[in-house]
Amino acid sequence: MDQPVLHGLHSGLLQGPRCGDLQLRPAFLAVHGEAAVLPAVLLWRRRVALVCCRRGRVTMVVLLWAVVWSITGSECLPGGNLFGIIILFYCAVIGGKLFGLIKLPTLPPLPPLLGMLLAGFLIKNIPVINDNVQIKHKWSSALRSIALSIILVRAGLGLDSKEGGYGVEKGVPTLLMAAGSFDDILAITGFNTCLGMAFSTGSTLFNVFRGVLEVLIGVAAGFLLGFFIKYFPSSDQSELVWKRAFLVLGLSVLAVFSSTYLGFPGSGGLCTLVMAFLAGLGWASKKAEVQKIIAVAWNIFQPLLFGLIGAEVSVSSLRPETVGLCVATLGIAVLIRILTTFLMVCFAGFNIKEKIFISFAWLPKATVQAAIGSVALDTARSHGDKQSEEYGMDVLTVAFLAILITAPIGSLLIGLLGPRLLQKAAHQNRDEEVQGEISIHL
Repeated sequence: MDQPVLHGLHSGLLQGPRCGDLQLRPAFLAVHGEAAVLPAVLLWRRRVALVCCRRGRVTMVVLLWAVVWSITGSECLPGGNLFGIIILFYCAVIGGKLFGLIKLPTLPPLPPLLGMLLAGFLIKNIPVINDNVQIKHKWSSALRSIALSIILVRAGLGLDSKEGGYGVEKGVPTLLMAAGSFDDILAITGFNTCLGMAFSTGSTLFNVFRGVLEVLIGVAAGFLLGFFIKYFPSSDQSELVWKRAFLVLGLSVLAVFSSTYLGFPGSGGLCTLVMAFLAGLGWASKKAEVQKIIAVAWNIFQPLLFGLIGAEVSVSSLRPETVGLCVATLGIAVLIRILTTFLMVCFAGFNIKEKIFISFAWLPKATVQAAIGSVALDTARSHGDKQSEEYGMDVLTVAFLAILITAPIGSLLIGLLGPRLLQKAAHQNRDEEVQGEISIHL
């Protein structure tokens, strides 16, 4: 080491109270020599930087809360909406992290969303916490609608199968991803159509016509918006990926909220799917970068979505007869779904093991159920009909139980059956690829 550099380090180490106990420094040099000064200084500076960084973050968080409190007042205090949302978000994040740490021998890890769901459920059913963590129904519904918009954008961008891996052996992951996206389309569109018919007052024929009209409006609006963001902003602009992500997210949220306001709730979701699909086709190789930004937005709203769904369910509302009926309905539906899936892939060129895996890979249900599970209850509350609110609570209970039962079971089955039923690719572990891509739909 150069002498001037060593002399500077030696002097800096011995000067000033910021360097620690001065009596230990000469002893340290006598024992270890001047060659050990540089690593010691670097280690000391790293520790100081870490402490300062942590203190800086805490200071920023406290300052941010103080500024928001000065503007909103009681909203940031216990019992306020902002306070409730923040507490629910962090509890859901912690719950997801804790469930991710649970590792059983020879078994894959549990999905974090299960911890998020249970965190919201505990907040709702612990009296002291429930009294201080309050979120208005309008706020909760709006946050879930934003989460639904993000889900639809991810589904629309995932419909393009060219990036999914066709041509890599038999393309099982790609098949499941593409089919899962179409499944989201059918589930959300069908649910909104049936919901509109349930709360309408006209004739059945008019309600069916209205459902078809919502589909047509959604597809037409999606085509227009899709072609718009496909070419705008132009490819020669700076920060192109961020602008595209902002546009697709902003337009999707606008479509979902405005369609409900205009009386065509089924159009918004379909519009978002078509728009995202067409935009993804036009963006080609740049689509993956937009998907990464959308994934960051989803990581923020995922804890809120599952935490809010869990916070809607109270133990007092879970009547034994209702729970039993919901579990029976869910079991029959899942059985029919597995058998139908097996029959649909019988003539697709898969062997018997791959058919079994594909059938069971469709078992887990979570994201779409969390997004639309409480829509019926929100609609009933807006109409002020107590009987409809009870029915809406039953729908929410089915969605809650579907996530609670099928998500962990499906995750375990995928993790266990993948290595045993699927063939390993030549240059990549196909089982890990399948499990990684399927986890998106969990």
